[in-house]
Amino acid sequence: MRKNMKKIHSKYKKIIGISLGVIGFIILISVTPYKFILAIIGIILIIMGFLLINLK
Repeated sequence: MRKNMKKIHSKYKKIIGISLGVIGFIILISVTPYKFILAIIGIILIIMGFLLINLK
């Protein structure tokens, strides 16, 4: 049972990480140079996504 829960938890962590990375990438592409704060938020979301994928 515990092994199953761990597998499900890591699966959801990967899904959340990938979705955060995609959202951050979309924000990063869609911003104009004048919206510097949105670009920073996009970069932070991409980094958070990759960190969530790589955590064990």
